[in-house]
Amino acid sequence: MNNRPVSDTRDPRIVECRSFPIEGSQYLVDAVRYQPTDRPIEDRWSFNFDPHTNRVVLGVYDGHGGSETAEFVSTVLPAALIAQSSPSAHAQTFQDVDAKIIKNFTNDHSVFHRRSDQWVDNAKVAKAGCTALIFDLDLKTMAANVANAGDCRLAVFHGDTGNPERAVLSYETTDLNAKSVSEQAKVKNEHPGEDMIFVSGRLFGRVMSTRGFGDAYYKLPCQGLMGKFTHKKLIDAMSAVENPSKVPINQQYDSYFYGYLTPPYIEARPETSSIHLTVGDIVLLASDGLWDRVSTRETADILSAGLINGAENLALHVINSVISKCPPGDDTTIVILRPGMIPDVKGP
Repeated sequence: MNNRPVSDTRDPRIVECRSFPIEGSQYLVDAVRYQPTDRPIEDRWSFNFDPHTNRVVLGVYDGHGGSETAEFVSTVLPAALIAQSSPSAHAQTFQDVDAKIIKNFTNDHSVFHRRSDQWVDNAKVAKAGCTALIFDLDLKTMAANVANAGDCRLAVFHGDTGNPERAVLSYETTDLNAKSVSEQAKVKNEHPGEDMIFVSGRLFGRVMSTRGFGDAYYKLPCQGLMGKFTHKKLIDAMSAVENPSKVPINQQYDSYFYGYLTPPYIEARPETSSIHLTVGDIVLLASDGLWDRVSTRETADILSAGLINGAENLALHVINSVISKCPPGDDTTIVILRPGMIPDVKGP
C-alpha cells in the first residue's frame, strides 16, 4: 500500500504503521501491525476504494499456520466484493473465494488435471488459514455492511453529545470461534451424533477456528469408497509444503482426524449485518491479539484519551496504550476509520 507512514513508531515490534486520507472525503484510515515474536507476522489488512461508487472496503485477516492464506484472501476477497454491486452478495462471495482456494489445490492433485506451475503456492494457501472481517461503507449514504468470518472484531464508537472527544461504544460484532457457545451449538447441529468435535475448547483439540478461509484439511471430503484414501493423499500433498520446523500433518494423521466423519467442519460463510454511521463515528477493526488484552469498552476509553491528546494515528495510540499495560502475545492488527480535517489528497 502506497500510503503515508508514521515515522515515530518507537517500538520495533510495530512492523507497520500507516495513516492516510480517503479521496474525496473527510475520513482518515489509521493502521498498525504488531508482531511480538521473531517469526513473520501472519496478519494482513486491506483498503479498497471505488471512486465511481464512493465505496470503501476495509478488511482485517488473522492468519494462522502461515501467512499464505491471509495474503491471498486480503488481495482477492476485497476486489471480488468491490466488483459486486450489491453488498447482499457478500456471504456468497466469501464462500466462492474459499471454494477457489480448495479447488486450486485439489485440481493440482487430480488425475483429471495437469498439475499447475503454482501447485506449491496453492497447497500453502489451502493448508494455512485465516479469518476475515470486512467493513463495506457507502460514503454517500454512510450505510455500511459488515461481514465477519472468525474472531476479528469490529466496533463502532459514537462521540458523546456532551463531550465530542469522548468515544462511546455503540456497536460491536460477535466473535465466532470454538470458544463461542453459539458456534459450538451450530457445528454440533450440523454434525449430529458426533461427540468428539470439540476437545479442550478447540476443534478436534487442534484449532480455534470454526469460520475462515483455507484450513483445507478440515474441509476436504472423506466419504465414499475411496474417500479416506483420497483424503490421506491430499494431506500428504499439503504436508509436503509444510515448514521444515513443524511436524507435518500426515505424521499426526490419527490425532488430527480421529473424529473426522462429515466435513467440512470449518466454513467461510460470514455473519453479516447492516449499520448506519453518523457524523463523528469511529470504526475500529482488529484481530484477536488486541481483544485478548482489552475489551471494546476499555478500548473506548483508550480512544477517548487519544482524541483528547490529538493523536496523529489512533491505531498507533491504541497499540502503544495496550503495550504499556499488557503487551499482546499474538500478532495484532488494528485498522481505524475516523473523521479528519486535512487537505484532500489521494489514499493508497
